[in-house]
Amino acid sequence: MKKLLSPDQLIEHMKKKGIKFSIVDETDAKIFLVNNNYYMKLAAYRTNYEKQKADCDTKGQYINLEFAYLKELSTIDMHLRYKIIEMCLDIEHNMKLALLNGVENAGDDGYKLVADFIAQNDKVLKVIHGHRASEYCRGLIEKYYPKFPIWVFVELISFGDLTYLCDFYFKTYGEEIEDRKFLNIVRDLRNASAHSNCLINRLSDEIKGAPDKRIIDFVKSLNAVGKSSISNNLKHSFVYNFVVLLYVYNNIVKNDVMKQRRFEDIKEMFDNRFTRNKDYFSKNNLIKSQYEFLTKIIDSLNKVG
Repeated sequence: MKKLLSPDQLIEHMKKKGIKFSIVDETDAKIFLVNNNYYMKLAAYRTNYEKQKADCDTKGQYINLEFAYLKELSTIDMHLRYKIIEMCLDIEHNMKLALLNGVENAGDDGYKLVADFIAQNDKVLKVIHGHRASEYCRGLIEKYYPKFPIWVFVELISFGDLTYLCDFYFKTYGEEIEDRKFLNIVRDLRNASAHSNCLINRLSDEIKGAPDKRIIDFVKSLNAVGKSSISNNLKHSFVYNFVVLLYVYNNIVKNDVMKQRRFEDIKEMFDNRFTRNKDYFSKNNLIKSQYEFLTKIIDSLNKVG
């Protein structure tokens, strides 16, 4: 079993991997590792950099990689996670509104859709029952369990179950709130952000299959990037997933003021916080390309708003 390395040992390990400490010195790097991050998470971002392949003394070491770059990427990732959670909360709220309005327009009494859904997904009741000790939902569970009206039910289920409920609503009444394929991507982003998983540590990873035509058409409609840029960037997992999030947000959030403010927040983050140390990434074409692609889309969404 490997022993946990001390911060000093971790720094020596990074130096052997070719990671340099010219911008952030070893003393400050040690303080950062102790107080702000741990090595496995910080080191995850090194996969965005190439290794020396030539048969020489530095073979296998990272090329042009500073500790400061990893630190900055971890900070950018943190800001991304916070913003994604905010966007997902907005999406979740508007999914609930769409369900409530749809059920009312369909003439449902507010109980039938839920009862039919539970009949096919009885595990959701067990999950709700398990939350009865929570002071935030105990009253609702005690009052309505096991027969919930839609306006109570949506407040008690997880985001994942909410996506299933939206899909069930579509199959029942023929009105789609959003494609569950896209909502599943939003769910995954939401869960990864909530659990502080790294989002931009493997920017070269590609999606399985081709991008959905609706996402391609969405990007094309913004008149922000060319065909080659769309092809080169939407094949990458994080970029594609983030654009899906923007697409779903743009579709589901009906409040124009809320939408405009959120897109302005995202633009401010990309224009200011993400460019604070932009010189760190001037030689990394992978990071630059994806940043520029997303920035153009976000700029266009703000113009549309």
